[in-house]
Amino acid sequence: MRGNDSGDVVGDAVDAVTLNQDVQWDRCARLATPAERRTLGTLRVLSRLFTAGGGTGSAPSASAAAPTSPFTGGVARRAVHLLMALAAVAVAAAVLLLPWRWEDYHRANGDLAVYMAVLLVGHGASAALLLYMGCGDRRTWLLGGYFLFKATVALPHMLPAFWGQMPPVGVLEASFREIAAPTRVFLLLYAFPQAYAVAPVFLWAFARECPRVYRRTALDDFARRMVPVSAAIGGAMCAGVALTYLAVVVAALDRAVYLAVLDVAIATPNVLSLAAVVVVAMRAHTAPPEEVRRVVLFSAGILLWIGVATAYDVVEAVSPGIWMSNYESGSVLLLIQPIRFPGVVLLWYSVLAVRVPHPREVIRAGCRRLLMRPGLLHGAAALPAAALVWRMAGSPEREVGEVIADPLAQGLFALAGVMAALLIGREGILRRLDAWVYPDTADQPQVLAAAAAALAKAERTTSIGRTVTRAVRRGCGSPAALLAAADAKPGNHDFRASDAGVAPLSRTSAIVHMLEAAGGALRVHPSDAKSGFGLLPREEAAWVTETAADVIVPVPGPGAEVVGLLVVGRRFDDRIVRPVDVPFVEVLAAAAGQAVTRLRLLDGAAPWSEAPAAAECPVCRSVAGANEPPRCDCGPAYVEADGPRLLAGKFRLTRRLGAGGTGSVYLARDVRLNRDVAVKTLAGVSAARLSGLSSEAWAMARVTHPAVAQIHGVESWRGRPFLVVEFLSGGTLADRLRGGPVPEPHAAATAAAVAEGLAALHRAGYVHGDVKPSNIGFAADGTPKLLDFGLARAANDATVAGGTLRYLSPEVLDGRPAVEADDVWSLCVVLYEMVSGEHPFEGGGEALADRIRHQRLCLRARSAVGAETSLVSFAASALNASRSARPATAPGFALAVRRAVGGK
Repeated sequence: MRGNDSGDVVGDAVDAVTLNQDVQWDRCARLATPAERRTLGTLRVLSRLFTAGGGTGSAPSASAAAPTSPFTGGVARRAVHLLMALAAVAVAAAVLLLPWRWEDYHRANGDLAVYMAVLLVGHGASAALLLYMGCGDRRTWLLGGYFLFKATVALPHMLPAFWGQMPPVGVLEASFREIAAPTRVFLLLYAFPQAYAVAPVFLWAFARECPRVYRRTALDDFARRMVPVSAAIGGAMCAGVALTYLAVVVAALDRAVYLAVLDVAIATPNVLSLAAVVVVAMRAHTAPPEEVRRVVLFSAGILLWIGVATAYDVVEAVSPGIWMSNYESGSVLLLIQPIRFPGVVLLWYSVLAVRVPHPREVIRAGCRRLLMRPGLLHGAAALPAAALVWRMAGSPEREVGEVIADPLAQGLFALAGVMAALLIGREGILRRLDAWVYPDTADQPQVLAAAAAALAKAERTTSIGRTVTRAVRRGCGSPAALLAAADAKPGNHDFRASDAGVAPLSRTSAIVHMLEAAGGALRVHPSDAKSGFGLLPREEAAWVTETAADVIVPVPGPGAEVVGLLVVGRRFDDRIVRPVDVPFVEVLAAAAGQAVTRLRLLDGAAPWSEAPAAAECPVCRSVAGANEPPRCDCGPAYVEADGPRLLAGKFRLTRRLGAGGTGSVYLARDVRLNRDVAVKTLAGVSAARLSGLSSEAWAMARVTHPAVAQIHGVESWRGRPFLVVEFLSGGTLADRLRGGPVPEPHAAATAAAVAEGLAALHRAGYVHGDVKPSNIGFAADGTPKLLDFGLARAANDATVAGGTLRYLSPEVLDGRPAVEADDVWSLCVVLYEMVSGEHPFEGGGEALADRIRHQRLCLRARSAVGAETSLVSFAASALNASRSARPATAPGFALAVRRAVGGK
C-alpha cells in the first residue's frame, strides 16, 4: 500500500472487469496517480465490451474459474498454501485418530470431549465441502479456508490426549514444574499451534468479494486493510499463548494468567469474524436483490454457527473464574449445539446455491407441490372424515347432540371441511398464490387477451410489432422487438424489425437453427448461467450483445417454419426474464405468428404446407416450380412431382434420385444451411404411425455412428410426411450391384460396417425394418451408411410393419413384429447378393414368400453350404439355419463375417 492509499488500483479494476463486476470509476480515479488515471480511462472504455450491458449482479466470467489467491506476492501466497496444507493434514489426522482414541478421550474429558469432536467434525466437513466446491469460485475457496483453520481449534485439546502422554486434565491438576521434561514437549501442542487465530484473515478476504458489487468502495478498502490487521492479531494471539505457557513452565508464572490469555485468544478470532460478517451485510445495500437474499442467509447462518459460541466465549473471558479449564462447562456447551446446526445448513446453502429464491417463491413452490400432488389432498380430506366416522361408530350409546358437542369431533369435522375446501378451490388458490408471488403478472391474461384482439385486426407487420412490444412491456416489464421477414420468398434470408435501431438477423443463423431444433425459448444473455451465449458464433454473439437480448422466442408459422423472432431484453429493474414470464412471451409469439401468417395469405404468399406441387421431367427427373420454365431440354412435358418445389420453406427440391416401395427420394438443397440433403416421401403411412413419426425421427437423430446416415428431421406437405436425411453422393449398393458381384473383401467390410451401424441403432432402442441394397448408401469417401428410416420403429413396438418382401425374414412373413434378429436376416440376404450377384431365394410373389418361410435356397446357394473358405458359404449357411442357430445380433453378425474371411 503506497502512501497515497491508492494501492493496486489498476489491478483491482482489471480484476473487477474480468470478473464482470462494476467499478466505482470516479473514486478509483481519485485514488490513482496521473499515469494510472490514463490507464483507468482506457480500461473503462474496454469494460463495456466485457460487461455486455452491465448489471450489478453479473456472474463471473471464465477468468474467475480458478480460485486465485487474494494474498498478493508469491512468498505470501506460498506461505498461505503451506499453512493450509499443514492444517488440512492435522485436521485429517485428528479425524482419523478420533474413533481409535475416543473411549479414553471421552472418559477423561466427559461432555467437553463431545463438544470438541463436534467442533472438529463440523468445521472440518464445512471446509472439505467448500474447498471442493470452491474450485470454480474464489469466494467459496476463501470461506473453505476459514473453516479449515477454525477446525484446528480442537487440536491443542485433542492431540496431547491422543498421544497418550497425559490427559489434558493433568495439566490443570498438577504443577507444571512436576511434569516430566519429555511430557512437556508433547504438552506444547496445548499452546503453540493456535492456528484458528488466523482464520479471520480468510473471512475478511471473503468480505471483499461478497457480495459482488462496486469495487474500491470505502468498505472494500476497509476489508482490504483488515486482512493484514487480522493476520497480525492472530499471530500475536498465537505468540502470546505460547510465551505465556513457557513462562508458566519455566518461571512458575501463575497458571491463571495463562488461562486468561487463552480465553482472550479463543474469543478474539470470533469477534473479528463477526466484524467481517457485519461488513459483508453493510456492503449488500447496493447489491441486486438476489445477492441481498444470499447475504441475509449467509449472515444468519454464520451468526447462528459462531455467534452463540462467541457470546459464550466473551462472557467467560471477561468473567472471573476459569473457563474450560475446570471441565464443568462441557454440558453447557453441548446445549447450544442444536441452535448452531441450522446455521451451518443456511451457510452452505447461501454459498453453494446457484440461485437464492425469494421467500415468496419458496412458499409458492411448496404450496404448489402440496396442492398439485395427486391424491395428497384427497387423502388429507379423507383421513379426518374417516376418524370422525370411527369415533361416532365407536360410541353408539352416545346421543347425537353429545357427539356434536365433543371438541375432538368438532375439530375433525372442521379439518375435513378445510381439506375439502382446499380440494375444491385449489385452482383459484394457485392463481391467487401466483398473483401474490408475482404481483406484476396478475394481469397477464388480460394483456394477452387485449394483444390477441389487436393482432387479429393488424393490417401491417409494423402494427404487429408495436402490439407485441407493448404487451411484453406491460406483461413482464421487459423491452422487446419483433423481427419478421418481409415476405415468404426463399431468397429473403433476414429477419428484420420495424425499428431501425435493431440489427437484422439472417435466417441461416445458428440462433434460428437452435430455435428450430429446441422448439422453445432460448436464453442468450452473457451473464445468465443457463444461457446459450457461449455456443454462438462470434458474429451472432456480437449481435446478442448489441441488441441486449435476454430471451429469444421463435414466432411459429405453418408447419415447422419460423416466420420471425421475438427478442426480449432484461427487465427494466435489470433482472433477467423470470421463468414465470417465459410461457407468457411464448403464447404472445404464437399469436404474433398467426397474425404474420394471415398477412402473408392476404398478400398472396401461400404457406409452405399449402404450396403447389412441383413439376418433374419424366426423363432426367429434374424438378422445377409449378410456374417456372423447364430446367432441361429433354422434350417431354413435365409431370406433377410428389412434393413442392420448396419444402417447409428451406429444402428446395432439384431432382428425383429414385423411388421405392415406401416413396420417392429427391435431392434437395437446404437454402438456410447451404448443404445438400435427401428428402424422401413416406407413402402409405397410417395416421397413428404419422403421429409418432416426428418424435421417433428426432430420437433417432441422436444415434450417431459413421455407418448411419444423419437424420435432419421430418416435414409435412398436404398431410404427407417427408423424411430429411443426409445426402450420400457415392450412390447406393443397388447401383453397384447392377455391375455384378462385389469382391469378397469389399463385401465383408461393407456388411461388417453396416452391422455396426445396425448395432448402434439397436442400442438406441430402434429396429430399421427395411435393410436392402437400395437403403445402403456410400459417402464420398466410400463409407457405407444405412439409409431410409421410414419404417424404423421402437424395438418394443408390437405393430407389424411392412418392408421389402425379398428381404423379410420368415418370422416377419408369419406375422410377428420385427426385432433386431430380423434386421440381421435382411443384412445376411444383402451379403449373399453382394458376393454371389443373385438373390438366395428364387421366384416372386407368393412363391417367393413360401420359399423364404421354409428357407428353401436356390440351387447355387444350396451347393455353397458347407464350403470351407467362401463368404457365400457363410451367408447361405446362415440363411439355411434355424433362428436359434443363426446370428441374432448385429455385433455377432459382424464378428462372424470377419471370421469367415479370415479376420480377427
